[in-house]
Amino acid sequence: MQKTLTCLVLSDGRRGIENQALGLAEALAQVRKTKIIRHVVKSGKMFHACPPKVQFKLKSVPADYDITTLPALAIGCGRQAIAPLLALKKAGGRDVYTVYVQDPRIDPKHFDLVIAPEHDGLKGENVQTMIGSPNRVTGKVLAEQALHFAVELAKAPAPRIAVLIGGTSKTHTLSRDMHREHRRAISALVEQGISVMLSTSRRTPGWAREDYCKHFFDRKQVWLWDGNRSGQGDNPYFAFLGAADAILVTQDSTNMLTEACATGKPVFTLPMAGNAGKFAALYGALEKRCHVTPFDGNITAKPYTALDETTRIAKKLVTKIDLVDDS
Repeated sequence: MQKTLTCLVLSDGRRGIENQALGLAEALAQVRKTKIIRHVVKSGKMFHACPPKVQFKLKSVPADYDITTLPALAIGCGRQAIAPLLALKKAGGRDVYTVYVQDPRIDPKHFDLVIAPEHDGLKGENVQTMIGSPNRVTGKVLAEQALHFAVELAKAPAPRIAVLIGGTSKTHTLSRDMHREHRRAISALVEQGISVMLSTSRRTPGWAREDYCKHFFDRKQVWLWDGNRSGQGDNPYFAFLGAADAILVTQDSTNMLTEACATGKPVFTLPMAGNAGKFAALYGALEKRCHVTPFDGNITAKPYTALDETTRIAKKLVTKIDLVDDS
């Protein structure tokens, strides 16, 4: 009988970062018995700002990161997870299999496995690439969350469109012109009798969130979720994905784009200012695989099989772990 695999999920606690590592761990648990332990890496501002290799020199044992037990598997995502992964590998050697999600910006050979988006262009013997990034979206999660928010969803009758707004990043800018274009698109949907489930994100500028609240917070047919506004209760993000008939996503977010495509529903992009750069490769892959196109007012699209890269990578990870166990 195969023993339970203990998996430590490392992140700085930000939802978009943690969900990538946690999503992979949860997909792994579907194909192999796994105990998942979530661990948030906490540090002061000065340590937080140091490059990962400097962090590792300063804190090189797991206990420095409040990790008291060595897991068989450690999955980390985000820059703050790199030094703890290095410390775990130093302490556990072959007994701890380390996985880093994203491009670590250091030699991938520091980890047993690196899982990076195809559009990053990272290469290496121990690098696995995927369209976008791992996520927690499954049919079960979407159904459970839609049921959890059934009373609120009843106030936004079908057809429903989820609109997911990101913000300024290294490559994209949510300019005021782009914001006005997004707002016009939302208003046009509402005028057609379509309910809109609108979610802003951590990176959405304050002025944009305030403008959405001004125009849509008390408007019928619009359910606005602004995580920075108090008194809203639980985050309905997965319920939005589960209840939507189609999904609109700003171009800046790898996570939200791939999570939307994991639903199997029509997905459209909303424009952002800036240079797409390497994101152009992601847009091309999602257009080819999931028929994702810029939103032009039409909410119908060619059908596709839901994108499930997370499960595909989890199955590869199981194979690699089993090879280590058998050697």
